[in-house]
Amino acid sequence: MADILKPVDAAELERIQKEPYEERDLSVRRMVQFLVVIFFTMVGALIISYFVFLWVQPNQRADLPSVRPEALQRQLPPEPRVQGFPMRDWERFAAEEQRKTTTYEIVDEAAGKARIPVERAKELILQKGL
Repeated sequence: MADILKPVDAAELERIQKEPYEERDLSVRRMVQFLVVIFFTMVGALIISYFVFLWVQPNQRADLPSVRPEALQRQLPPEPRVQGFPMRDWERFAAEEQRKTTTYEIVDEAAGKARIPVERAKELILQKGL
């Protein structure tokens, strides 16, 4: 640390003014060589890729479909499924439940089963008792 802060003598100051950077830090020749090697590596990889493409292309058969027929058929994924439109499904569900609890409906005529509104069922239970 002490030699970094040492004073600069006149000869060294003249050399610094003549050469404002150290040549050993950056070798332009080495940098150009590196860039040339990278360039030729990329060109070589492109050429190899082109020949591999030419070799693979004739091996593809036109009579074979690129997609299996099963993939073209619509198949539902296994359970549990994600809802596509949960708010719309909830609104339908709530409307159906509201309809079931507020209207009269025959469920099974042969068995004599019918659906009555919940409020009416409460009234009947209060009148007749359990």
